Amino acid sequence: MKFDIFQMERNQTLFENDVEINLTESGVHPWAIEDILGQEAARDLLKQPLGYGWTDGRPDLRNNIASWYPGATAANVLVTNGSSEATMIALMALFEPGDALVFALPNFMQIDGLGRALGFDIRRLELSGDSDWQIDPAQLAKVSAGAKAIAVTNPANPTGSVLTAASRAALVEAARRNDAWLMVDEIYRGGEIDGAETETLWGSYPKVVATSSLSKSFACPGLRLGWIVAPAEVVASAAERQDYTTIGSGLLSQILAEEVMRPETRGRLLARGRDLLRSNADLVAQWMAQHNDWSWRRPQAGGMAFLRYPLDMPSEVFSQKLREEESVFVVAGSWFGIENHIRIGIGVPTEVLRDGLARMDRFLARHKG
Repeated sequence: MKFDIFQMERNQTLFENDVEINLTESGVHPWAIEDILGQEAARDLLKQPLGYGWTDGRPDLRNNIASWYPGATAANVLVTNGSSEATMIALMALFEPGDALVFALPNFMQIDGLGRALGFDIRRLELSGDSDWQIDPAQLAKVSAGAKAIAVTNPANPTGSVLTAASRAALVEAARRNDAWLMVDEIYRGGEIDGAETETLWGSYPKVVATSSLSKSFACPGLRLGWIVAPAEVVASAAERQDYTTIGSGLLSQILAEEVMRPETRGRLLARGRDLLRSNADLVAQWMAQHNDWSWRRPQAGGMAFLRYPLDMPSEVFSQKLREEESVFVVAGSWFGIENHIRIGIGVPTEVLRDGLARMDRFLARHKG
């Protein structure tokens, strides 16, 4: 099977462990096991036999995940190895070669690349910072005609924007008009910097598939645990595809995830993450105030800031040169389908972010003009 190289993921794999300051991550700095379980329960985990777990997810884990989605039950939840597997098997369960899928840009490019590899007709819906990265209903109506699905990320990657009520209504209307599936990556939900928690699109329309994981807002990327929330028949079909991919996620990951997604623990971990994101967003705002030829929109959610720069330099070159000259790694905007931008992670410890921004200043001093 031919497929395009997933540029962001490939570059992260090649370089993120070889730099002094990695600002490519968009989640919150990871918690330790004892942050989740407490010391006594963490010690008890040492006695856990390493057998197979529940293929579709431990029942209490699925119940705890469902509790975050109004009206959902465990039958609506399939536990996966991260949200990338969730998206892949959902695509495989719902669509056939030739089906048209609308994909909002800028975005994490999995559906764009994987969809074309699977033979789908990928139609790009380009969003603009001039409209706060919101949906243009007229443009959506044009590009979605006859589509089998509309795919968005909310809160968005790489912009950190949250869809307004008007944008959400436009998506539901377009999906309903075309009897299309609404596929929503909600992996940054819970990581709001300012304001209330983002409302899930689950329940807004019968044909919604929501995916998420513990990797970003929940600060547990090492667990590699995600999920699908969808109508029960879609969950069953996706589970049949999972039999050919990973069969199921690891037992230890499921045990820890069960505690993370318990409502009381969930609230505690998300609150700590939001405090870090808010503090670091303020630090980036101070840095941006000193660079008035740059522009940005303060992110509403997620461990990232999407910055537009004035240099006459392609974003991939910017990322490469900054990495080679200052050992600071940032994400090129082109890896999300948009140029003259970089994405920097703001979920890192504050002292790491401060050092990274200082090194960017040194870099810019050499390359301006």
